[in-house]
Amino acid sequence: MSVTVMVTLLLLMPLFHYTPNAVLGAIIIAAVIGLIDISAAYLIWKIDKFDFLVLLIAFIGVIFFSVQYGLALAVSSFMSFTIRLKMLTQETT
Repeated sequence: MSVTVMVTLLLLMPLFHYTPNAVLGAIIIAAVIGLIDISAAYLIWKIDKFDFLVLLIAFIGVIFFSVQYGLALAVSSFMSFTIRLKMLTQETT
């Protein structure tokens, strides 16, 4: 499978050299729209608002920055929210 992708990229890449970046961006957006599962996000919203907030932070970070920054934002926000929640629950007991 990976050999097929590599050969295809080697042979077809010169054809995309003169394609405008806006067209390539539109192709990527059209491919990514199918990856977004709104019903699963809605289910997470109904089950746990905290997890939905982390999901939203990860989604926005990936869309506007990159995958690495989006995941780093999601993990750091999850850790900070969890620590803060743990501290608040210890204060009340």
